[in-house]
Amino acid sequence: MLGEGVDITAPLQFELRFQQSGQLVELDGKFSTSVELGCGRCLKRYTADLASEFALTFTPFVEEQEGNEEEEEVELETDELGLVYYRDDCLDLLHPLQDQVVMALPISPLCSDECAGLCSECGCNLNETQCGCEKKIFNNKFSALAGLKIDSNQD
Repeated sequence: MLGEGVDITAPLQFELRFQQSGQLVELDGKFSTSVELGCGRCLKRYTADLASEFALTFTPFVEEQEGNEEEEEVELETDELGLVYYRDDCLDLLHPLQDQVVMALPISPLCSDECAGLCSECGCNLNETQCGCEKKIFNNKFSALAGLKIDSNQD
């Protein structure tokens, strides 16, 4: 449901409030759960709490051309980007709610801010042990610019 390497470890609880205005349905909601992720530095599995608040607007899907069975690419206007379309007076909540959970996942999951990661030479977890590998100096091609002096008084 959430992607490879992500497991839900606690019940996924949603709190949803719906309000209808004409054919539009406004949804305000929040969710909470716990997930198990892999750290982006040391690859160790860890559990993190996940919670988010969101708002969605559902609007009816309108077929512009009757009888056109082929799916065509449609360009959305700016005011249409946050809309979720529904058909036949039925709101399908599965995909919009799933999207909210996925968007709340961290882009770069870390088991802790202090995570030292893996040794680039031998691969050992530097949070658990220190290896004897020689640390290579990073060859930054822009380091030659460090001594460059710029005269800020030039007009």
